[in-house]
Amino acid sequence: MPVNAGPEYFVAERKYLAAKSKEEKIAALEEMIRLLPKHKGVHNVLAQLKKRLSTLKKEKRKKAAAKPRFVIKKEGAAQICIIGVTKSGKSSLLKALTNANVKIADYPYTTKLPIVGMTNVGDAQLQIVEIPSTFDSDFTSLLQTCDEIVVLIDAMQDFDKQVEQMKKILDKNRLEDKEQIWVMNKARAKSGLNMISISAKEGRGIEELKEKIWSGLGLIRVYTKPANKPKIIPPIAVSSGSNVGDIAKRVHKDFFKNFSYARVFNNTRFSGQKVGLDFVLHDLDVIEIHTK
Repeated sequence: MPVNAGPEYFVAERKYLAAKSKEEKIAALEEMIRLLPKHKGVHNVLAQLKKRLSTLKKEKRKKAAAKPRFVIKKEGAAQICIIGVTKSGKSSLLKALTNANVKIADYPYTTKLPIVGMTNVGDAQLQIVEIPSTFDSDFTSLLQTCDEIVVLIDAMQDFDKQVEQMKKILDKNRLEDKEQIWVMNKARAKSGLNMISISAKEGRGIEELKEKIWSGLGLIRVYTKPANKPKIIPPIAVSSGSNVGDIAKRVHKDFFKNFSYARVFNNTRFSGQKVGLDFVLHDLDVIEIHTK
């Protein structure tokens, strides 16, 4: 028991003992430490209170850090996020790419939450996510986990100011190494700035952009097929350089375990040839796996 502690200290102690949350316990401990007499006789008690307070604060920080941010479950072959300043045409681009039902209006910050749509490149499906221009940290956390970022610049707004703002967002979130595609929207001609020029509203340049998005992912599309039957759609999307063994594992572990041989069909003169697990596949190959 503290030596010569006043009644206020014991009131705070009762608050601590009755507290149900970490926040209440922290507040009560801080009050106890403040009210504890300052002399050598309470040195051990003070040390114990401070240690308890430190432990509670660490637990609180750990819990806050572990709290999940805004999450969108990835679907399709890859997830691509669109960022840009307000009124740059992000919603129009999302609609042009995916036909998603998005709200488009001629005033700032129309989009309050991330909006998701799906698009096809060939037969492969890609998930496209529009990030609101508020750049709330809960939403920009999606940029950390997505596979590629489309940075949209509005040709009708201040170019340098937009580029500076977008670079700040990317730097702040440490996304320098994330695959990025810079796009000039509302452009009436080629920008000449190493950017893809599009008009999201008119649909101009959208197919070129989709192909650019796909090529930036470093993926290939591999179809599978049972013997004497058509190929299965959608294809399996895997990293460039993947082999037959990688596909066998993706289809089912037994296909890899009991693998005998595969036939690979494509547009080359070697179409239909027998291959082994180490055979490297290419985009749009069709693979037929045979087991023992």
